[in-house]
Amino acid sequence: MTLRAAFILICLAVLNIAAPAGAAGPYEVSLQAFRTDAPATPVLGVVTLTPAPEWHAYGNVQGPSGFPTTVTGQADGADLDALYPPAEPGPDPIDPSLTVELYNGPTPFFLPMAKAPAKLTVRLNALLCSATTCQPLREDLELAVTDPAGLPRAEDQQWWPLYLLSTPGAAESLPETAVETPADAETPKPAVSFSPRYFAPGLEVHTLSKAAGLAFLAGLILNFMPCVLPVITLKLRSFIPAASGMPMQQRQAFRAHNLFFALGMMLYFLILAGIIAATGIAWGQIFQQPSAIITLTAVVFALSLSLFGVYDLPLIDLKGKSAGVKHHPRLESFTTGILATVLATPCSGPFLGGVLAWALIQPPKIIALVLSCIGLGMASPYLAMALMPGLYRFLPRPGAWTAHLERLLGFLLAGTCVYLFGLLPTSAYLDVLILLWAIAVAAWVWGKLTDLNQSMLRRWSIRSSCVALVTAVVFLLFRPTVHQDPWQNFEMPRFQSLLGQENLILDFTADWCPNCKFLEKTVLKPENSARIARDFKATLLRVDLTRHDPELMALLESMGSKSIPILAIFPKERPESPLVLRDLFTSGQLDEALEAELRP
Repeated sequence: MTLRAAFILICLAVLNIAAPAGAAGPYEVSLQAFRTDAPATPVLGVVTLTPAPEWHAYGNVQGPSGFPTTVTGQADGADLDALYPPAEPGPDPIDPSLTVELYNGPTPFFLPMAKAPAKLTVRLNALLCSATTCQPLREDLELAVTDPAGLPRAEDQQWWPLYLLSTPGAAESLPETAVETPADAETPKPAVSFSPRYFAPGLEVHTLSKAAGLAFLAGLILNFMPCVLPVITLKLRSFIPAASGMPMQQRQAFRAHNLFFALGMMLYFLILAGIIAATGIAWGQIFQQPSAIITLTAVVFALSLSLFGVYDLPLIDLKGKSAGVKHHPRLESFTTGILATVLATPCSGPFLGGVLAWALIQPPKIIALVLSCIGLGMASPYLAMALMPGLYRFLPRPGAWTAHLERLLGFLLAGTCVYLFGLLPTSAYLDVLILLWAIAVAAWVWGKLTDLNQSMLRRWSIRSSCVALVTAVVFLLFRPTVHQDPWQNFEMPRFQSLLGQENLILDFTADWCPNCKFLEKTVLKPENSARIARDFKATLLRVDLTRHDPELMALLESMGSKSIPILAIFPKERPESPLVLRDLFTSGQLDEALEAELRP
């Protein structure tokens, strides 16, 4: 287990000290009967669920998390329709970013009856969650009403206003199943046809000429987008003449700078057009992936360090070069144009939505043409300046002020890093911070420990070590998992057939159980689980309790628990007496248990 995982495990263990465990359950459930003044429903059964403090049940309607609370009942064998009080919207106890319907505190559920039953049976299914853990609940209750006239009057109870607001429950949703459609079957037509209207109909695209025109305009506007901070940095640098000397030399340098800058932009869009046409990926889809955001964050961070003078970028015309640094004006302008466009792509969506919605369903040639128009529009200001190099006379001259401008733009790029960092999942924060630290170290070594006074061998040996450092950190932090998950889905007939024949390990888990997911990401991660299956010759079965299953819940209760996570080890020599690890445990504790139970 890594140091990071160990730290998180300790924190969660501390948080769970007060969490209820075992069969007791953090709740109370009661069933009572009341009489009413309504002739149609003279008797009212009331099931009251009282969660422990800081625990909550989910509403009856399935939301984005958990699973719904349901009440079913029978009066003398006849089914009853339950009524549910309104739930309160609020943050999910497990994931506060989600808004869900919750039952907080004592909550009554109602079963109206046409007559007093000799036997009333009720089943309550719910999921109770606190801020640190969840526990499924299933309670079977029974009540006999012998004297209806002696029942308490429902209208006098505190919950009566809730009863008046209660409504029938939603039909319990069933998991979707795959159904094969015959090849010759007709595609079902929608029940309703729509005639959509558009808020800005003038921007809707239906022809190639309109798509090309809007694409050119959108590319042009990208140059002036204030939200594209990295692109602004590069554009401002492009307006500063790239050479000193006679006017003719300045004019030629200015023309070459803008021409190659524009060429880099247009080449990028042509390559992008080919990729989209060949793969069918959506525009900007790559920038929705954490790996792409991490890469972009690392690139922008490296650029910001160069603007603070930590080191000089090779092949990127981002700032004035230090004395003695080798300069390749045309190649630097070309690569900087490509980089500018890469950084602009994530911000292009608001201007290209209608254009790309039409273009990306066209043949590859049309896709390439439209994207080329975007590139041409973005490159057009620089092509214009290349055609009219005399404009350089109206541009500011390099001077001491450019150093202050570089520092200011460095801060803007650092702010862009913060923005990109916020787009990442929280689980990636630590790894990305380690990567940025490695980039900072490598950039400092590159800039401070190498210069042209050294031999080429020494200089590039040091620089190669900088690249190797960053590459090694990327590999160690973000290397892909090559281990196949050895856990198999639990099936009761197979479990019964293997019991006593093989060593079995059962992991009781659920999607709503954060501690279960933590164990799966640390102690039970694929590579460690594969080692356990191999070294101890065990079959690994995962018991999924995301949806209530009476058979699986009975198996969990046979382990002496109603809460999860639970890991049960069944030695083939003693299958009737499994060893159970409850709640959170470490890799060391699991190995110790496996050694004791499964080693001959």
